[in-house]
Amino acid sequence: MKIFSESHKTVFVVDHCPYMAESCRQHVEFDMLVKNRTQGIIPLAPISKSLWTCSVESSMEYCRIMYDIFPLKKLLMAALATVGPPNPRADPECCSILHGLVAAVETLCKITEYQHEARTVLMENAERVGNRGRIICITNAKSDSHVRMLEDCVQETIHEHNKLAANSDHLMQIQKCELVLIHTYPVGEDSLVSDRPKKELSPVLTSEVHSVRAGRHLATKLNILVQQHFDLASTTITNIPMKEEQHANTSANYDVELLHHRDAHVDFLKSGDAHLGGSRDGPFKETVTLKWCTPRTNSVVFPSISELHYCTGAYRISPVDVNSRPSSCLTNFLLNGRSVLLEQPRKSGSKVISHMLSSHGGEIFLHVLSSSRSILEDPPSISEGCGGRVTDYRITDFGEFMRENRLTPFLDPRYKMDGSLEIPLERAKEQLEKHTRYWPMIISQTTIFNMQAVVPLASVIVKECLTEDDVLNCQKTIYNLVDMERKNDPLPISTVGTRGKGPKRDEQYRIMWNELETLVRAHINNSEKHHRVLECLMACRSKPPEEEERKKRGRKREDKEDKSEKAAKEYEQEKPWQDSERLKGILERGKEELAEAEIIKDSPDSPEPPNKKPLVDMDETPHMEKSKGPISLLSLWSNRVNTANSRKHQEFAGRLSSVNNRAELYQHLKEENGMETTENGKASRQ
Repeated sequence: MKIFSESHKTVFVVDHCPYMAESCRQHVEFDMLVKNRTQGIIPLAPISKSLWTCSVESSMEYCRIMYDIFPLKKLLMAALATVGPPNPRADPECCSILHGLVAAVETLCKITEYQHEARTVLMENAERVGNRGRIICITNAKSDSHVRMLEDCVQETIHEHNKLAANSDHLMQIQKCELVLIHTYPVGEDSLVSDRPKKELSPVLTSEVHSVRAGRHLATKLNILVQQHFDLASTTITNIPMKEEQHANTSANYDVELLHHRDAHVDFLKSGDAHLGGSRDGPFKETVTLKWCTPRTNSVVFPSISELHYCTGAYRISPVDVNSRPSSCLTNFLLNGRSVLLEQPRKSGSKVISHMLSSHGGEIFLHVLSSSRSILEDPPSISEGCGGRVTDYRITDFGEFMRENRLTPFLDPRYKMDGSLEIPLERAKEQLEKHTRYWPMIISQTTIFNMQAVVPLASVIVKECLTEDDVLNCQKTIYNLVDMERKNDPLPISTVGTRGKGPKRDEQYRIMWNELETLVRAHINNSEKHHRVLECLMACRSKPPEEEERKKRGRKREDKEDKSEKAAKEYEQEKPWQDSERLKGILERGKEELAEAEIIKDSPDSPEPPNKKPLVDMDETPHMEKSKGPISLLSLWSNRVNTANSRKHQEFAGRLSSVNNRAELYQHLKEENGMETTENGKASRQ
């Protein structure tokens, strides 16, 4: 990259032709300059400045702003004071603007002191020192063709002087030149020249044309150009309390606009907290509004206010209207050693102090204050989270990740398979890309990275090439996971944000296998051995048929028990059915379920019965039930309960031989003591 940009050299060329002595036709009232006007005196007639005066004043204002903010290493040719006002009777040919443009090109070819120092320091790399500049020409052109003639003159002059500079040790060739042509004309007249944006006329020369009315309009245009040329920004300080001159005991609030480098607003604009508004110079540029904070008056505490705030930058400022009373009062206030804090205007919430104005060595700086945590403070705890209380970051794993991807000096060259030289930076990027293809940030988003059993596979699968030992280690890891699932070992599943006990054990292993497959599939394109790991994983995920059947029967048994409990509740709530056909249907369905339950009970490992389930013959039902005709709902339900109880435990012998579910207890006492049967807890003697 070349050193020195177009902003290093700026040459002003102001037309000194007789026409520039014409009035700008923007009047200045004398009454505005007189404080106490005596009665009875006729006011003086208003005056107006010439085009030449407006051009010189605007140029000087451009230079003032630039030198306030960049006092060093920025050069402007300031020889306008010795020229004098234009002579209306002078020969137009003698004071042609072409002579000034030629002189400007000659000046750009000269080596500045800063360029000479840079070339001396670089020595062998002296060609890195560039020679670029800018020509700002203020004139009154006759037409667009006149403007093109001026551009051709500058282009030819640069071409000729570059030839001379190529054979000279005291000159430098112009590598880039920006020509800014400003056509100014009196207020009230029509412009004969049209505006034109920046256009490249040659590899060396670019040109732009601005048609501006004289007076304050020209000053505003130069103010905008200086911001564009030197990358400046505007800040307006609002609500500045100032005492009124007429009434010393009263005060009013004023605004002052300041210019400074754009970097003072970089962080401000990124955060989106900047309050943008229109500048006093019109809709062409924006200004950031900051509110005045009343400074402290304590002489002991206040001088150290600049040390109490952590600053991220300090930038010189320049008032836009330097001669106004508010700007002068603010400047004197700061030069006397006072500092002012500036806050962001906010509609609600606590105020945020973002900037500070303070003076150092007779120069005023705009300090950018850190509105977040200071780097001098202890860093925030990771448990505080970012935008919420995320407390389960994988901090330890991230530290290991950084150690594995640390950049180191590259000493010996390495070559790829195709024989080309491997670029170290590209290799580092490729490795980082492989390690981050699947890398969850927080603990609750992963299962496999929380399991110590998966560590051998997770640390190996990210390699570009796998060895046979690596493949064996990955397969052993998969087999260990299969063994864990067979033993029904618990998994480290996070229950954050879930209600109840979380997913069941089968669901937990399903989540684990899915995540492991995602990790392996993210790296199968690395080599053929990665495919072997994936094939092993997919083969182990397919369960043996007998294991699948056992799980299905277990789930079906649970469903049947739930179904029987649900049916019992329905039977208790509904009325006894009188319809024999519906009762018959219930009987048939009950027989089917009883037959299916008996099959499952007798052989837990037997396959499921076919869809067409065998019906129990009526001859197999108890003789007592057949003799009574259709079975009642109570009898059907009792049989179901007895069948379910028989699977769980052996029925009490006394209950089996009892009448109406009542068993006589302690019968031997009756025989020995001659007591009758106990009834309701009371015994009667015979």
